[in-house]
Amino acid sequence: MIDQSTFDFLSDLTRNNRREWYHANKDRFKDAQQNYIDFVAMILFRISEFDAEMIGIEPKDCLFRIYRDIRFSKDKTPYKTWFGASMNPGGRKRMGAGYYVHVAPGGNSFFAGGVWHPDKETLAAIRDYIVGWPKQFEMIVKDPGFTDTFGSLGGNRLKVAPTGYPKDHPQIQWLRYKDFIVSKQISEKDLQSDQCLDIAHEIYGHMAEFIGFLRKAIFS
Repeated sequence: MIDQSTFDFLSDLTRNNRREWYHANKDRFKDAQQNYIDFVAMILFRISEFDAEMIGIEPKDCLFRIYRDIRFSKDKTPYKTWFGASMNPGGRKRMGAGYYVHVAPGGNSFFAGGVWHPDKETLAAIRDYIVGWPKQFEMIVKDPGFTDTFGSLGGNRLKVAPTGYPKDHPQIQWLRYKDFIVSKQISEKDLQSDQCLDIAHEIYGHMAEFIGFLRKAIFS
């Protein structure tokens, strides 16, 4: 579970996003990061109960660094004010479908999964697989457990049909997506509760078939 001290650190960092403050509070950062790492380890264990591909994945291979890349950004604040982990087979650097956990203060935490900002080849593979297996895809994304948990797919979409597909294609509503992701917001109260891992298990469980479909699309 996420400790209150972790949220306190992230809130303070939001208000004091400067290198001098960060280095003066480096011990607080290390404690908060370790709390998050332990949390990710427990989530990985629960996910592996229904997704065998996640067995043996190390939390350290999933974590995003706290340092922001400010080279091309107008925002020059040096640190991220959240903790994030991309839990894919092979870790966060492998392109593929996986799970994500985002912890941030102010009610901005969420559990998510899928494929975010895929490269051109990966996106083409997903679209082609949806065209090849449309009923299977729609059974997954229209399942009551899926829609009750996530609503609909998130991420960016094209306003027009993607190149190579007619605008009246039977699956055009799915083919316009540029990301294939779902997410569910989770409160700080739930993240600190004894039921947190059960909540995570249920939410991630509802996206497991969706992620499995995307993996087949990418690697088949």
